[in-house]
Amino acid sequence: MTADSIRWECARCAVSAGRLDGERSALPANWTGAEQGPFCLSCSRALAGEAAQDSAPDDCSRDDLVRIRRTGLIEFEIRRAPEAANRTIAQACHTSTGAVAAVREASGLAPSPLGLAAGES
Repeated sequence: MTADSIRWECARCAVSAGRLDGERSALPANWTGAEQGPFCLSCSRALAGEAAQDSAPDDCSRDDLVRIRRTGLIEFEIRRAPEAANRTIAQACHTSTGAVAAVREASGLAPSPLGLAAGES
């Protein structure tokens, strides 16, 4: 695919996106471009979780793998939208704001002051 395309198709799930008028457009804002092709936001999130799991030691328990996958997903969302409030990222990751705050702190990915809702850490 070129920098502009009439239809963009996710290389993982085959969902497509494009303009209704059929004009060429840039890669959709929430999509990521990769060597394997473009990925929709849903697949980008899934790939981030899978990559985190793949980096885990072989002797991890199922609970550890779930935690590692969730952390990888949270880190992906923080890097994707560092200005987003912890609440917003927690909703996208189906987790708690406390889990997002812990990952931000552990990874050194602090939010901008505008990214925090009142009373949120």
